[in-house]
Amino acid sequence: MRQLISRGEYRDALDRAKEIHKSTRTPASEALLVDAYVERIRALIGRGLSVEAKALVELVRDRHPSSRRRLDGLATPAAADRRSLDDLVRPLADPALPVDHRAAIERMVQRDVWDLAALASCEALPAGHGLRTGAAALHRAFVAVTSGPVADEALELPEVSRRSPLAPWKLLARAIAHFHSGNREACEQFLQAIDPESAPARLVPPLRAMLAGETAAPLPPHRAGAVGAPGLSPAAAALRAAITRKPALVRELEALDRAFASRSRSGILKLIRSAVEECRRESPARLEALKQHISVRCAIADLDANRVIAAIGGRSRHDATFNRLFARALEGTRDPERLVLACAMWDEFRRTAAQEGWFADNSPESAAVSLHIAGLLEQVPESALRELQQSGRRNAKVSGRDISFLFPDDLYRRACVLDPHPEAFSRWMAWAVRQPGRHADSVAKTWHKIRPQDVEPILHLMDEAEARRAFGDALRYLTKVERIDSLRPDVQRRRLRFLAGSVIDDLRKKRPAQAADAVARLAGLPEAQQGDWPAVVAALRTAVSVVRGDADAMAACRAEVEALLQGHVDAAMLLSAVATAAKQRAPLGRVEDLSSDERASLPRALTRVAMLAGELRLALELPRSWMVEVARQFPATMEALEVDELRALAQWAGQAGNVQLAYVATVEGLARGGESEAGFLYLRAQALTGSPERRIVCARAAAELARDRQDTELVEQALAIARGPFGSELFSLTFDQARDVLRQEKAASAPPGQRTPEPDYGPLIPRCQCADCRRNRGEPVEPFDDFGIEGEDDVGLDLPPDLPPQMVEELLDAAAEAAWRGESFDSFASRVLGGRSPGRRRQARRKKRRQR
Repeated sequence: MRQLISRGEYRDALDRAKEIHKSTRTPASEALLVDAYVERIRALIGRGLSVEAKALVELVRDRHPSSRRRLDGLATPAAADRRSLDDLVRPLADPALPVDHRAAIERMVQRDVWDLAALASCEALPAGHGLRTGAAALHRAFVAVTSGPVADEALELPEVSRRSPLAPWKLLARAIAHFHSGNREACEQFLQAIDPESAPARLVPPLRAMLAGETAAPLPPHRAGAVGAPGLSPAAAALRAAITRKPALVRELEALDRAFASRSRSGILKLIRSAVEECRRESPARLEALKQHISVRCAIADLDANRVIAAIGGRSRHDATFNRLFARALEGTRDPERLVLACAMWDEFRRTAAQEGWFADNSPESAAVSLHIAGLLEQVPESALRELQQSGRRNAKVSGRDISFLFPDDLYRRACVLDPHPEAFSRWMAWAVRQPGRHADSVAKTWHKIRPQDVEPILHLMDEAEARRAFGDALRYLTKVERIDSLRPDVQRRRLRFLAGSVIDDLRKKRPAQAADAVARLAGLPEAQQGDWPAVVAALRTAVSVVRGDADAMAACRAEVEALLQGHVDAAMLLSAVATAAKQRAPLGRVEDLSSDERASLPRALTRVAMLAGELRLALELPRSWMVEVARQFPATMEALEVDELRALAQWAGQAGNVQLAYVATVEGLARGGESEAGFLYLRAQALTGSPERRIVCARAAAELARDRQDTELVEQALAIARGPFGSELFSLTFDQARDVLRQEKAASAPPGQRTPEPDYGPLIPRCQCADCRRNRGEPVEPFDDFGIEGEDDVGLDLPPDLPPQMVEELLDAAAEAAWRGESFDSFASRVLGGRSPGRRRQARRKKRRQR
């Protein structure tokens, strides 16, 4: 131990002395330990750490009373031995200072200097010196981080490099910021990175104590370092207490918050009075804000308004702040009725905020409020919203009140006019697409007029034009898209499809000259020379030749199609699809006339032409005998088909009504696994036309799997199938349930049939609660359940209002007895009341609503 002291390793010497004294407990070992403490204290004094030295002196005095005389004079020379800050850093101003000398001084700065403001104003260094600029930046950061929330950019501190002697202060500032923001993990990471020999390391123990949530009461000096105080000095314990001590108002508000969170409302008014009184004493400037918060919480909790007003000492001020608080609280309940009320409060906030000068009524901020209201209205059931709109119109005629906040279209329009940015228009369009009629077309035109450089509305108008076969309009919109974004990958594909569609449209209208010109333009495109498009061009020329009656040209074009597709079957299918679209006759002939090789190639030929027909938006129709032969040949060729070909085959088979072929194609597709699983599960749902419950479960599972892969288009397609008899919101699947459905469907390789067992998805499907279904499941059925009623108070009989109560009870007993005998409700009503009960239809409707 003496050797360690002689080498300056005072900490190791002290640890060794503690071990010796712990094992021997003799006066000699205690003296040795005190010697180690003395040397350690002297080392701290030599480094200028007088606070730590004084704390250690008090600790040794408390634990070893015999050492007090030796320790009395240790803390006194600290001030005299400490060098001034100017003397310490002055040599750093010399550029020729040796590297080792500079490193030693910087190490002392890192270890001993704690006054950043003094270092920033130290005139011993030039004004632009790195230490001064870094200390100034750190001082500003510490003022900010200990005064309130700060942005991450304010703590980047580029003035302080990683190698700077002030780098530990940078870490400490970030640790304090994360401590106040509640990010315990990040705070601890920065604390661990602080050099334990640096000056900021003194704040690490109290910060860690605060992270651990220990008692904040300061400890007396003689207890510093004792058991339960985790080695905190008196100053560190006082700092911890000052930061973590809760004011009385905070304690009152926490108690009130717990009361609101609990189900019991007893004593809550008393807590409100206490909190208001404490706020009036401690922070009167915040009293009105507190009254507003309490008023809102009480309104949400359905407390008596008059008693709340008495408890808070009068009504709270209903200004823009109150309206915003109330609106946010109402929308947080997720209750449809309260959501509508929240919309009204947000609309009121928009008006009062404009009056109070928060923002102008025609400002982007006002537009943002309108967008928010529209988003809330989308969460309200459509039927309920329509009823509110109708009643609102009637009331508005009398009161003259503006009820535009009940109409999403008005809100979106107002927001897009005030602040026409793409996100607002995109939300308006998403809402309009779900509305009946062609409302989305009107929104797209408005969007395109205000923001002509946005592609999304042009794409919608282009698709709408294609849907009504206005290919000229579609091509004009496509030209606009190409001018805005010429690198879009789907532009040229669309041009090919639109030109082909215009050819077919001209052929339908018997305009061969215009059709021939369109074919020529199509053939002139570079993309028309790729893949199977040359065969498509030749097939269109064949259809033009048919209209013109040119048999020689027709035969030559047919031969060209066969040569390009290298197969008679492929060419026949493509020519048939084009001819059918152009309203021409193109019989495929008998499948028995095909050779064995041609019949074996039917599945691959069908997938090839189906993909082409899908790209052209053409219907591919095959005779039943051909479809039967395709299904017969499929098992021998399915392994040779690619995933895209299997998908095209399954899609075509489902659209053509060949559910057996579609099912078999999905069996092979699901077996391939990978990212295509969700798509093939959706196609499986399409094929399950004879199993409605299984169909809906598969569609729900496909939507969930597609949502996990962020395939929004597939999600919408699957949900369109899933919106069956159970509705779109009454049941959904978790991701794990969807994976289990996928597993069961992969195992179900045989198409549904009378002798084919199907997966049991009963636990995933909501069960009908009518009396017959419950009885079939073996569940208990009450007598009145057969009448479609829920209890004796809801019989559904239109009884005279003055009927004596005793007679009502007798009538109910008779109805129950009739139910047990199996008598129908109509029979009972006719026998007892002399005819059908006028209340029967109302109860039947009520029963159906319960079943839904």
